[in-house]
Amino acid sequence: LVSVLYVINVLSAAGLGVLADGNTVSKHRAAGSSILLPLEHQKESVSNVQWKYEGKQFAIYYKGQLRITDTQQFSGRLKLDSDSLSVEVTDLQLQDSGSYSIVVAKSGAQLPTKIINLTVYGPLKIKIESNQTWVESTDSCKVHLVCRAPEDQSVSYTWSGYKTESGAELHFTLSPADGDVTLNCTAVGRFRNGTNTTRVKCNPKTPP
Repeated sequence: LVSVLYVINVLSAAGLGVLADGNTVSKHRAAGSSILLPLEHQKESVSNVQWKYEGKQFAIYYKGQLRITDTQQFSGRLKLDSDSLSVEVTDLQLQDSGSYSIVVAKSGAQLPTKIINLTVYGPLKIKIESNQTWVESTDSCKVHLVCRAPEDQSVSYTWSGYKTESGAELHFTLSPADGDVTLNCTAVGRFRNGTNTTRVKCNPKTPP
C-alpha cells in the first residue's frame, strides 16, 4: 500500500496523471503544450476506436483507417499516428480542459472506455518589485528585486540577464556608469511557468 501511494504522489507531482480507477486518469498540462491520447491496445485486436471530447467524437479508427471527424474542435492541432493508433492534441488552449474518452470495440464487443480528465493551465503571472538605495560613499546603488507569482506559492525562481541567480530575491550593486540593465525572472510551478522582465538604472541622488 505504501509503495502504491508513493507512485501516485510521484505521478501527481510530475503532472503525469493520477489514476482515479483502472480506466480514468487526471492529467495536467500547460497551455501551448500537448497531450497524447494512445490506444493502449494492439492495433490488430480492435475493430473500431473513437476519440471523444466531452462526449463528442473528433477522431475515429474504422475499417483500417484513422481519420479526423470534427475539424472544428481542434482545428489544425491534431496529429494522427496510424501505426500506433494514437491521437495527439497540440498547442493546448485553456478551453481544451475537460473530459476525453477513448471508446474501443473488439469483434463487436465494447472494451472498457479510457477517460482522461485534462486540466490546462495558463502561464503564471509574474510581478517584479524593484527598490534601490543610493550609497554616496561608493557612488553606487544597492538594488533589491523581488519576483512573485501571487496566485501560486509552490514555484521556484531563477534570474537571468545582467545577473544570474536562483531564488525569488536578487541583491546586487549597480553604478550610474552601468546604464540600463535588463533582468529576467522565470518562475516554474508544478504544471506551468511564467517570465517577466524589468530594466534597472542606478539613479544618483544629487546633494541639496
